Amino acid sequence: MNNLSADQEEIDIKLTQMGANVTSLHGIISFIRFSFDQTELLYVYNINAKNKYFLQMVKPYPAASGVFSKPQEIVQYIKNDIKQFKNASNSNVFGEFVAVNQSLYDSAQKIKDVFMTHNIPKDRMLEVKEKIKEISDLLNEIQSTSSPL
Repeated sequence: MNNLSADQEEIDIKLTQMGANVTSLHGIISFIRFSFDQTELLYVYNINAKNKYFLQMVKPYPAASGVFSKPQEIVQYIKNDIKQFKNASNSNVFGEFVAVNQSLYDSAQKIKDVFMTHNIPKDRMLEVKEKIKEISDLLNEIQSTSSPL
């Protein structure tokens, strides 16, 4: 067993001890599933060509989570993420939060698809950019005026 597969096994064991259902395929990719209350979290990680761990969340919405050098970094990231999700799931707008994030992901994909397949006038791209800035500004305002969970 090489060091990378031993490290992957270490990650999978630690996540299983945290309550995850882990499926590892050929020591190349691992699927990590956590369930609590009405929420399911699904992560996928693999070891990339630079021998780093690429982690992404698949459920409840897709999101790249980062690239990590050490096994304990990926475990700690997931541990923190679960803690935040458990806390956020108590919010009365949690369902909307998940839906908004899925919609943002879908919009990012649509921007890519449109840009890669159409000749977009500069003024229209600037319009898209301005709308995204409006959303960012709104989120900054909400963050500064809302109480923490």
